[in-house]
Amino acid sequence: MTFDIEKMNKLPPEARFFDTNVIWYFPNRWVVRWLYPLPVTPIQVTFASLVFGLIAVGCYMVESSAGLIWGGLFLYGKIFLDNVDGNLARVRGETSRMGRFLDSLTDFIICFLVYLVLASRLVSETGDSWYWFLGGFALLSCLLHSSHFVFYLVNYTSMVGSYLFNRADESVSEEDEEAHKKGELSTLVYYLQRGHVLLYGWQDKSIEYFDKVSRRLAFGRNYEQSSGGDWYADKTFLTLISPLCLCTNNVLVALFSIVGEVELGFLYVVVIGNTYLLGLQVWKILKTREGPVSQM
Repeated sequence: MTFDIEKMNKLPPEARFFDTNVIWYFPNRWVVRWLYPLPVTPIQVTFASLVFGLIAVGCYMVESSAGLIWGGLFLYGKIFLDNVDGNLARVRGETSRMGRFLDSLTDFIICFLVYLVLASRLVSETGDSWYWFLGGFALLSCLLHSSHFVFYLVNYTSMVGSYLFNRADESVSEEDEEAHKKGELSTLVYYLQRGHVLLYGWQDKSIEYFDKVSRRLAFGRNYEQSSGGDWYADKTFLTLISPLCLCTNNVLVALFSIVGEVELGFLYVVVIGNTYLLGLQVWKILKTREGPVSQM
């Protein structure tokens, strides 16, 4: 099979928008091209990203500037590989629900451990227990930012009819239960999905409710009768919220840790990130109330 770099994209050319996360991992196209003919599977790359993440956590536990630097470098390596696995799967035509859930569970595990260890480190170095709160709030913010971006992205890809391995609502449906009983849905994927719902379900429901309130403010009382086409197909909005992805949040934490300013990384995620998210949502509501959504 000939390598086709176009297959790396989740969207057809006419439906694409500029995803700012490409700034952090633009070299992955060459890595994917190199891996393409090798007997390396996307899931193996996912496990490699997990290993890089665990090494980052171990480095962060070393109370020295070198520990922060190496932790930041390995955390970036985890983020980079986290994108390579999906691109490799799409290029080879090997995307799957199992890969989707393994990827998201790996993200949660590493994200939780990184923020926990960094918060613990700050408390140990300063003796100020307030950093437990800051670290916890930063983790919560990071996860909600990511869920916000993914919610709108998945709704958009569903409308376009591409990359349907993600759902806006990943709850285990009656169809999933029936497919599992019939053996059409493997036991591993079934329980990975349940694990995903356990860890991410509350975030997804929170963002779904947040979106519902936003649409009501934008469209009025009859918001449920309005078409979601323009609301979810706003490419300008998708570009602007793309920095809220887990990738960008964690790259910033990695960069701040490399320069020895972990607390500033946490504050950036909490203050700048949340202000940016709310500001964009207010802008989207006001723009929708004024008239049709403009496209890029």
